Amino acid sequence: MILQRSEAVYGHAEVRQGRPALRLVEDARYLVRTPGCDRIPVIFDADGRMVAESLDHHSSERTPTWQATEWPVDQGPVTEAAPAGPHLYIGAIHPHYGHFVINTLARLWPLLDHSGEASVDGAVRPTLLCHGPGLGADWSATPFIPEILGRLGLSVMDLASFGHPVRIPTLLVPQAALQQDDYAFPVLADLCGRIGRGYYAPDEVDADPQPVYLSKTRLTAGVRRFANEAAVTAILEREGVRIVHPELLSFPEQVRLFARHRVVLGANGSAFHTLLFAPPGRRVIVLSDRLKLGGTYRLIDLITRTRAHYYYPVGTTSHAGNGFTVDFTLPEPETVAAELLDKIARIDTLREDDMRTDPGAWHLSPAIPPLPRRHGGLLARLLPGLG
Repeated sequence: MILQRSEAVYGHAEVRQGRPALRLVEDARYLVRTPGCDRIPVIFDADGRMVAESLDHHSSERTPTWQATEWPVDQGPVTEAAPAGPHLYIGAIHPHYGHFVINTLARLWPLLDHSGEASVDGAVRPTLLCHGPGLGADWSATPFIPEILGRLGLSVMDLASFGHPVRIPTLLVPQAALQQDDYAFPVLADLCGRIGRGYYAPDEVDADPQPVYLSKTRLTAGVRRFANEAAVTAILEREGVRIVHPELLSFPEQVRLFARHRVVLGANGSAFHTLLFAPPGRRVIVLSDRLKLGGTYRLIDLITRTRAHYYYPVGTTSHAGNGFTVDFTLPEPETVAAELLDKIARIDTLREDDMRTDPGAWHLSPAIPPLPRRHGGLLARLLPGLG
């Protein structure tokens, strides 16, 4: 067997109850980020002290590495004030879909009332203070941003950013509802669920028994991929799995796909952050490029009650280049495909089966005979209604 079950995480995966902190800062100072200084905190109070809630970090960086916690002297005094009215700080506007969801959107939770509904109306619209594109920006390459804001009763016209330090008379600084590889609050799932519910009908949930695989084979650049993934998807497609390229789908189409299909597979990546917008309790099988899973994936699974199964292909190799930060190569892609097909067929008892097989080592025992290389329509026989 090649696919080794992975349940360990690197970083942290702490689910915190209640709601994150929300700090009101009067006469706040907005600090412009400078190139090469991504860790500089960007909001200070009237006394020039860093507002800790404004700082993003990874699990290994809970203490900021940038030591200055007071307004930088070289920025000089701040004389210009932003327009009057309430501002809500939402951090950086990330053009990358995954980071927009887990970094930017994670600060929009104050827009929910305590019933879980969006509380923004036409009369009171907070200005969304951010770092990144503001008025006049071209959003054609990131259509998911205006789409998501629109579901909350906002638009890109509600964004405000500045190219120089300014004073903000009244600023709400929310603690992020998720910090990467560290912690998450369930309110993030409430917020994203509110956004996603309009994209599918209740009777569509699990309506399609055909498994779907989220493929990276058409991407030409990115962070990581399995370079020989096409050898796996070719076999899966032949055996009845639908192959989808998420970058070719709109944001609403991706949410509806997660809602409709009973099982979703793919290599780990930002496409699975869409679980936040889908109905809770999804079933996914994910190929991981390392044995320890990033804490962010586990956090999303926990707050969405996703039944996720992660597998590391033992013998995977890696190298840099070809437009990706890291290119991974799967060992024996035909065997990987065969094992994935077997796991789809056993999805409802998969974790229990894995634990029973090897409760301590978290991998499938090599003593189990290998699966046949070809399945001859296995999915069509085992999943009613398929094909």
